[in-house]
Amino acid sequence: MTLESDAVAGATIELLEARLRRLTYLLTGATDWTGVPTAPEKPTSLDETVSRKLARLERELERLSRSVPAVRDVLQLRMCRAVGMLSIPITNPIPPYTTRHLHTFSTPSSSIQSPPIQSNSTKVHTNTQTPKPDDQNPDLFQKTPTTEIPQGLTTQTLTSIILSYATAFPETASRLTSLNDLPVPDAASSAALIELQPQLDRLARTQAEQAATISELRVRSARVLQRWYDVGLVGSGECWAEWEGRLEDVEREVRRREVFKERREGEV
Repeated sequence: MTLESDAVAGATIELLEARLRRLTYLLTGATDWTGVPTAPEKPTSLDETVSRKLARLERELERLSRSVPAVRDVLQLRMCRAVGMLSIPITNPIPPYTTRHLHTFSTPSSSIQSPPIQSNSTKVHTNTQTPKPDDQNPDLFQKTPTTEIPQGLTTQTLTSIILSYATAFPETASRLTSLNDLPVPDAASSAALIELQPQLDRLARTQAEQAATISELRVRSARVLQRWYDVGLVGSGECWAEWEGRLEDVEREVRRREVFKERREGEV
């Protein structure tokens, strides 16, 4: 019994860890080389915490609900569903409710009135009491005990429901049998694996250091490549352009002197 409880507890913890890794990946969107999601960075200030961000979102939503009637209607409908369609005290025509106001409507009051509803004839009607969900849809909110058979279902319907789960019974039985047949690992093997954990931790640290070194080398290689491009290619091109300009100046000076010399010889 203890082994089964330990197995169930281990499986539960493993499932919770998998869900936590999935949520971490949804928050960060990054993983390391092993595929494990990286932990989110800690907020640098108090304003970047989740609670402050939610508070800012609520303030923005409240400000938006004051200026946009459609947003007020949507928030009012959501709040009514959250409190179980209870009557809501109205101080303003349609106040901007947010999630932090839900705890104030836990108990009804005799002086509570429902919010005004706009009809097709553009008239506003205010009811003294909001109808309960049980009165609107009595078939959807019946509380039937799990130990009793529902009265509104026929024998054929009950048979079809039972037969739909018929394949799950032998599958569950085979899984339970396979759990009983699982061999218990040797204690010496488990102890040997536990002893290897410090070595694995050292290897993980070494690998992290190597990854940091490789990242630094990549940055240095990029800087060297940029330096070679600036000095070797762009600098050489500028040098050749300067030399070509100086050669053109020398050629023009030589031609000018040759022409001057030819003219003097012609005069003589």
